[in-house]
Amino acid sequence: MYNLIKSEWYKLRKDRSFRTLAMIIVALSIFWPLYWHFDNLLDGDPLFTGLESFQRAISGNTFIIKVSLCILAGFFISSEYSTGVMKNMATSGNSRMKIFTAKLFVYSWGVILLSLLFPVFNMVISTLLSGFGAMDDQAVALLVLRTMLGTILYSASFASVAALFAIIFTNSGKTISASIIFFLTIDVIFTNIGEFIPVFETVYENSVFSLVEDIGGISPSNTELWRLTVVPILTFVGCGLAGCWVYRKKEIK
Repeated sequence: MYNLIKSEWYKLRKDRSFRTLAMIIVALSIFWPLYWHFDNLLDGDPLFTGLESFQRAISGNTFIIKVSLCILAGFFISSEYSTGVMKNMATSGNSRMKIFTAKLFVYSWGVILLSLLFPVFNMVISTLLSGFGAMDDQAVALLVLRTMLGTILYSASFASVAALFAIIFTNSGKTISASIIFFLTIDVIFTNIGEFIPVFETVYENSVFSLVEDIGGISPSNTELWRLTVVPILTFVGCGLAGCWVYRKKEIK
């Protein structure tokens, strides 16, 4: 298992799509706070502090995560079917469950790294330009830590969903298209259906697709924290097991 993870990590570091996505996100992360800093400066509006910039970045980071993980799933996982890598791995003597698990963990780690770039760079740059902000040090540290951990959990849960798509479609183009459509429309679909069938609204409100919007909350209750933590973990495990089952049953040509 260790060798499989090590091999997947090497492939991720060399993957062009991962490098390209990282460079694009870093570029956006540098441009965005600079733009708002000088725009507010010219208009005479209050400057965004590091904490404010971090919170704003978190609210917009979900879209970046969804698009990035869909693209990475297509090129890092699905493309290996067409290149023959997946077939070679399946005949290497390792169980398919171990192969998929190693790939899922490394892919999820890649998505997590990409998900942290935008909020972290926004916070650092805005802090250098206009200070971090005035809040109780302990409260700020707890807020940032909780939000970062939430970003990690929900990025991993989204990654498990995208990995399932990648294993099902086995084609980078189909995986990217299907997963992007799914992630960008699932909110609208469940909301519209929920107007007529209340159970769909309840399911959606307790899913990672809805709860991800609450990870930046300043003072969530213990019940909310419990739900925000358990739901993404269950989603990751559930989709991971589903992906293992699909990969074990799939005929690899």
